[in-house]
Amino acid sequence: MIRDTVFISHATPDDNTFVRWLGARLNGHGYRAWADLFELKGGTPFWVSIEEALRQRAIKVIFVVSRQSVDPARSGVRNELSVADALKKSLGDPEFIIPVRIDDVPFSDLPIQVHQLNAIDFSRDWGARLIELLDTLETANVPRHQDDRTAEFEAWRDSFTSKAVFVEEAEERVLTNWLPIEALPPSVNFYEYSGPEDVIRKALQGAGLPHRPFHRLIISFLDLSSLQSSMPPSNSLSLRAQVPLTDFMSGKTADVTSPRAADARNIATYLLREHVESHLVSRGLRRYETSSGAVYYFPKGLVANDKVAYLAASGKATRKNVVGRSERYKVFWHLAMKVNVTLGDTPFVRFKPYICFSEDGLAAIADAKKTSAIRRRFCMNWWNKHWRQLQQAFCAFLAADDQSIPIGLGTHELVLNRTLLELTAARRMSDDLALMEPEDAEDPAESETDEYDDDDVILEETNDEASEAAE
Repeated sequence: MIRDTVFISHATPDDNTFVRWLGARLNGHGYRAWADLFELKGGTPFWVSIEEALRQRAIKVIFVVSRQSVDPARSGVRNELSVADALKKSLGDPEFIIPVRIDDVPFSDLPIQVHQLNAIDFSRDWGARLIELLDTLETANVPRHQDDRTAEFEAWRDSFTSKAVFVEEAEERVLTNWLPIEALPPSVNFYEYSGPEDVIRKALQGAGLPHRPFHRLIISFLDLSSLQSSMPPSNSLSLRAQVPLTDFMSGKTADVTSPRAADARNIATYLLREHVESHLVSRGLRRYETSSGAVYYFPKGLVANDKVAYLAASGKATRKNVVGRSERYKVFWHLAMKVNVTLGDTPFVRFKPYICFSEDGLAAIADAKKTSAIRRRFCMNWWNKHWRQLQQAFCAFLAADDQSIPIGLGTHELVLNRTLLELTAARRMSDDLALMEPEDAEDPAESETDEYDDDDVILEETNDEASEAAE
């Protein structure tokens, strides 16, 4: 049997409200969530069903840590945890159990099976910690399902019988962090070269020109003159073939040996991402390496007063800090973006927000151990609204006064829409549980806030970027 289920172990009925909330969101993000309060109906063999789900289908176990679940008298939860601990060892997965703490139970009271595991603390902030949990599941490659999730949604909704409807069939506007691609380059170039292969590759890499070696050829969107200018005088390139981009990505190129479709799509994605990143550097952003890839941040002074002007969803012209100072931690913070390119029916570039820190406002602190704790603490109450504003300010910076964002590829351009892609979701969550804001985290400057209606639009998956770097 395939392991594709996130098993939620908790104290019933004490922690049911949290599990209803969590399960709906996990299902909404494509995960298969299992909890006994939803799955066990009248007449169902109790332990048989729990044990089957746990032993045969669970790929991760979320152990809901509360004063009730750690009570030694709660034998049911303890039995589930004991089985999960045995599975952790037999599966060779030290992160099989994910503890999530939902109240003020002391960490010292945690059962021995999870005492040394890193618990995600939901006790004061369900929303932001959900993003951290989703990031944990994604990093662990827990499968997400693209099939029809209606049945799962209905099951979780029906369990909410004593509450207001949790998931309802009603449209909701969703603002993504995707910039649609308006125009792709029409073709990709294959170049032959003379001279030692290592010399050619070193010269191109040193010049920072987006390209990809393929056997004795060079694949690039750049024109010949752009590439040749970086070559030593004794080496030369010549155009072998110019292939329509659609043909290249289909793997059906007639004039030249080319990569298979899957590899070709990966190469095109890689080259376009390199061009976008080069464009960010040309605009003055600086590169910073994280364990999950490069991000590009605003240095202090790049924009006037370190603020970017943009038009809010309400139609109000406003400004947003992209660099600031934390007196509590004695560092500067910098908005950064990680670049992802997706080529599909609706091609887009996704800019994932990230926060860097520096001591002088210019050079980002490279020591991850020094900054990870600051990042978690500093960004813990940057709510969805705040990340959305930063995202919109970044897009306004890229577009300047233009209606689109052209990125040069030599003789051609990659053109991005300046407006984040907006979608309409078929379902929405109503009467949601209030998120509790922490009292001791550092707030964004009061001058940075906008007069948004929180029900207006939301930014998809952005708080995870704040905690992403606490790797």
